[in-house]
Amino acid sequence: MKLTLERPDPDFVTPVTRSADLRLVLDLVDRAEVRIAAAAWSGRVNTVTARADRVDVDGLLIRPDSCVAWALPTGQDLDATTLVRALNTWFGQPA
Repeated sequence: MKLTLERPDPDFVTPVTRSADLRLVLDLVDRAEVRIAAAAWSGRVNTVTARADRVDVDGLLIRPDSCVAWALPTGQDLDATTLVRALNTWFGQPA
């Protein structure tokens, strides 16, 4: 899957390649509850708010191997336990 992101800060550039060690929560529609649920992992996982060219998800958790570990479908209420479970699985208990 190719995902094109637009950030409000054009000077912020993060290279994303298959070889990158990704640890990323993408908040694609500026949903504070996604960022709040991931906040405890801030030392291990980057949370980025951006707009995307896709319209079928509001949030994604990207694993270190570049695969999607969690997705929040567009317009769906956040069940934070599913995101927390995925974060625990891939990045351990929060510090």
